[in-house]
Amino acid sequence: MGNGFVDIHCHILPGLDDGPQDMAQTLEMLRIARQDGIGHIVASPHIKTGVYENSRQAIADAIRNINGGANGIFLYPGADIHLKRDMLEDVRKGILPLINDKNYLLLELPEYVLPPLAEIEKIIAGLRVNGVTAVITHPERNIAMIENISIAQRLIKAGAVCQVTAGSITGIFGAAVQKACLKMIKKGLVHAVASDAHDTRSRPPVLSHAYARISEKFGPDAAKAFFITNPFRILNGEPLI
Repeated sequence: MGNGFVDIHCHILPGLDDGPQDMAQTLEMLRIARQDGIGHIVASPHIKTGVYENSRQAIADAIRNINGGANGIFLYPGADIHLKRDMLEDVRKGILPLINDKNYLLLELPEYVLPPLAEIEKIIAGLRVNGVTAVITHPERNIAMIENISIAQRLIKAGAVCQVTAGSITGIFGAAVQKACLKMIKKGLVHAVASDAHDTRSRPPVLSHAYARISEKFGPDAAKAFFITNPFRILNGEPLI
């Protein structure tokens, strides 16, 4: 599959959500990613009922349209899927995009008020029974989890894994988010780091700064696991280390 960072969560497809609005922006994001050392990107637009109704086909078509403009980066289908009650049913029907059409799914929780934890745990466990592992996106930016890290522990116990944002590590989302992120890493609650990029300026597809910070603070083995090894395993549908 080649070398480079593996970015499993990136809003890089044009016109599908609050990411780039045209192909020119997408191509500039790809240029930035390649320059940063990213070799693989999961194109993961939002899917949120009533807001972003992106389909597997629309995502596949958008990736196909980029064609040779990917600048040497391999693109894979995915989606940042907002939690909903009938998620398991939609997975069984093949409606929701899994990462690289394998068996991991990016799961976005409500940012401010979570539904009862038992409901979320039931959905995560149900996915696992059906061979799909939920990857909780940016738990360190979730208000409830910033205040109570044990929520992340419960969701992992139910069968989920956690992906934090590179910008949370470097501090672009503020001190509270950065502190929560580092605390989660120390407690072994983080499995992967992704850019969650949306544009070329305020949230670009850059992983190298966070990689350097993690390597310095937790060691090169941890950095490799978060940015390369585990993301590759997620991409290939394999168990994490």
